[in-house]
Amino acid sequence: MSDSLTSHLAQLEQQRVDALLTVDTARFDALHDPAYELCNPTGTVWGKAAYLRRLTTGQLAYSQLDTTSEIDVLASETLAVLRYRCLIALRVDGTDIPTHECQHIDIYIRAADGQWRCRCSQATGIMGATIPAAAQ
Repeated sequence: MSDSLTSHLAQLEQQRVDALLTVDTARFDALHDPAYELCNPTGTVWGKAAYLRRLTTGQLAYSQLDTTSEIDVLASETLAVLRYRCLIALRVDGTDIPTHECQHIDIYIRAADGQWRCRCSQATGIMGATIPAAAQ
């Protein structure tokens, strides 16, 4: 795997996270595979359309998604696995979820058009990693 591919995939992941924070629907669509699925920390799985609908209606709103580690990349010609930690704060169905740390694993595939897109994501909360409000 080349350093340029590793760097490119890490940049795509940063762009994807930014699209979630800003609810940039065009970038969201471009960076997620049509069959994309998110398994959130509660174990609930949302497909691409359901995830985007939650973002655009405000049912889900991220206020923080800050990477706290390097983005580890393991890639072949058509498949890549990215893993990193981040601080996350969000509002889900009107309930604020305080800042906490999560481990993220994202799987990217290289589509027939040559573009890399996120196919699935798994976010796992790290037990005991809630960040006190004074430290935020």
